[in-house]
Amino acid sequence: MADSLENRKLPVYCRTEPNFLKAASMSPPFDELLPWIVLIGILLVVFFIAKLLLVEEEKLPYRKRSALVTETELAFFHRLREAVGGDWHVVAMVRLADLIRVKKGTNSFQTWQNKIHAKHIDFVLCDLETLSIELAIELDDSSHQRKDRIERDEFVDAALDSCQLPLLRVPVADGYNPKKLRAAIDDLLSRS
Repeated sequence: MADSLENRKLPVYCRTEPNFLKAASMSPPFDELLPWIVLIGILLVVFFIAKLLLVEEEKLPYRKRSALVTETELAFFHRLREAVGGDWHVVAMVRLADLIRVKKGTNSFQTWQNKIHAKHIDFVLCDLETLSIELAIELDDSSHQRKDRIERDEFVDAALDSCQLPLLRVPVADGYNPKKLRAAIDDLLSRS
């Protein structure tokens, strides 16, 4: 053996030199970045642990409304209850789709269903015993003068009319006379 083990060209990591670890170490730029990488890793771990422990995750993005109706609608509701006495139940904010339904076998059933699904009626008078639907009531504020609301109101009027469900439209006012409200209700119900 002419060449001794020390004289052979061996890869750096195989040499038996005292400084072999230094010779085999990572490149200088990585050595400089390693503390930063470790620090970022530690910060990420701390962040995720803090998020899990300290922040309660929302399961669903919903919040309770403060009231079912606006203050204006509430004032009308009280006068309406006074007007009907104990003759009907007054129900507020009823979906149109809960009052009327699309006839079975109708072409484009889902399209018609979608038209009534997201709309509601302000108040509904129902029979005390059976809760059958007797009268729908809409309280019309200034928003009902907008083009989109006019179109919506025309559709609701036509839809309820097609089902022979009477609709009383009441303009928003500073106050409501229960006797006049009752007279309007009785008049509309007598004609239907």
